[in-house]
Amino acid sequence: MKDAELIAQAEMSPCVGVCGLDQDTGWCYGCGRTSMEIEGWQVFDDDKRERLEEELPNRVKQLLERRRAERGSKRGSRRAR
Repeated sequence: MKDAELIAQAEMSPCVGVCGLDQDTGWCYGCGRTSMEIEGWQVFDDDKRERLEEELPNRVKQLLERRRAERGSKRGSRRAR
């Protein structure tokens, strides 16, 4: 693959610049991909990228919901003291 093609594909990445992997799922908090999916993004075929792009919003939603629930339970325990 030529450099120009790699650059064009990188620009189409689902990365949003909020990078950090959840320890339980291995999903990135920003885009929802695993480290293997991030590393392989450039070489995945269109079908694989499209399938992942459909799944990623749900992953991020799950991460956000869990973090909000965890924060809510922590806040509640502080108030009880």
